Amino acid sequence: MKALTKKFSQSLAVAAIVTSAAVMFAMPAQARDLSEIRDDVFQVVNSGAYPPFSFVDTQGNLVGFDVDIAKALAEKMGVEVNVQSSPWNGIIAALVGGRFDACICSMSNTEERRQAVDFTDPYYSAGLSVWVQGDTNDINSIDDFSGKRIGSTLGETGNQWAVENADGKWHNQTFQGLPDMMNGLTTGRIDAMIADDVPVLVAMQENAPDIKMVDVGELPRWPAAISIQKNHPELLKALNSALKEIKADGTYQAIVDKWIGEGANIE
Repeated sequence: MKALTKKFSQSLAVAAIVTSAAVMFAMPAQARDLSEIRDDVFQVVNSGAYPPFSFVDTQGNLVGFDVDIAKALAEKMGVEVNVQSSPWNGIIAALVGGRFDACICSMSNTEERRQAVDFTDPYYSAGLSVWVQGDTNDINSIDDFSGKRIGSTLGETGNQWAVENADGKWHNQTFQGLPDMMNGLTTGRIDAMIADDVPVLVAMQENAPDIKMVDVGELPRWPAAISIQKNHPELLKALNSALKEIKADGTYQAIVDKWIGEGANIE
């Protein structure tokens, strides 16, 4: 994969990870080990703005694929769980600072993030995709981004890719979550958006917005995994063991069927 990174854009792309690293050194290590979690409550975080993986329903409840995964893993681990939401661009800093025990939040396991947190085995795979309004015909390659307004979610891999590769050719516009970004696309505030493929495909099935995916060539794919504060091997081992259990006994596939689509395979 090609990267046209310049010094300025690179500094922007890694801003979130630099912030996280700063928090790591500035704050005492507060994350709990597994024995402490078992004596209390497993504190899990996601963005709450990434349907169908995490979002707030009409009754005000935090629900979604990642929420159910968190509950299933907690059951296998024999712990009580509390799933909360937090703005995406601050999740790593909050995790590093010990506010949460784990982020079960569809986080892509990237080299930059591994500098700040540890990851479990992957629990599904996601890749970037480009979306435009249904009647748009002038964006068919990355070259066609020139002069356009490109949307991405602040702190996500799509945002990092857009910043690293812009090189002054297009205008990046950031959003706090997928629903807001999709609204920005359908209302014409942006010309295209770059996001993980699975949530957009599911959102299209549910809401039928007039948008379409365009093939602009090869884009990055990453494994999505659970992130925890560094140097907690017992918690990491317990999460990996629980992941294997829910995949082996059918719990994982039942959650996929519920939120992604019956029979879907996203591993």
